[in-house]
This record gives sequence, structure tokens and C-alpha cells, in this order.
Amino acid sequence: MHYRRLWLLLGWLYVLLVLYGSLSRVPDIDMPFDNTDKLIHFLMYFILAGWFVQLYSRRSQRIVILGSAILLGIIIEFLQGLTAYRSFDMLDALANSIGAISAFLLAGTSLALLLKRFDNWLYQRRNN
Repeated sequence: MHYRRLWLLLGWLYVLLVLYGSLSRVPDIDMPFDNTDKLIHFLMYFILAGWFVQLYSRRSQRIVILGSAILLGIIIEFLQGLTAYRSFDMLDALANSIGAISAFLLAGTSLALLLKRFDNWLYQRRNN
């Protein structure tokens, strides 16, 4: 990839955003349906793991990414339980894990090439 450092930086910024969003005080919001937050958890970790599996091609590296994303989700849930304004929810940790696992499973498909294709397109556009 031509802009690998940029993609890594954006990935780590997203990790910080997940940490901040997960540990900060949030207002009560009426959700459109029950367990909407589980869908949000799934998507956050799908994006997180999905971003990084596109940056690493070896299966062993992707397994480390998967394990790290799952561990991050579990640790954050425990940290939320230590706050006075958030709570530990095992179903949130499960939704996080399913999101990361889904991204990992899609890493063997053409979806894992989206960032590489965008990187190439950006490079071509910039150098023409």
C-alpha cells in the first residue's frame, strides 16, 4: 500500500474513538428498537477489526487482530463496570466479539481489498 502509515494512523485514531465513546458519559437516547446498542457494538468492532485485517495479509497477523479486538471489547466492558455512569454488559461484549469475528471471516473475500483498491485509486489520481 502506498499510504499504509496513514491507514494505520486512521485505524489507531478509530481505536481511540472507540475507547472514548465506550468510557465517556453518554446521554440517554430513545433507541428505535430494543437492543439497538448491540447493533452499534457489532458495527463498531466490525469496522475496527475489518480496518486492520485489510492492512495485514498473513493469517497469523489477522488472528492477532481478531484476538486483540475481542480482548479490547471485553476489557472495555469491565472498565465500564468500574464507572458510576456505565455498566458491564456481557451481551455488549458478545456483540463486540461477533462484529470482530465477522470482519475476520470476511478477510478472505474481496471485501478485504477495499482499502487496498482505494489506496491504489488515490495513488493513481495523485500521480496522474
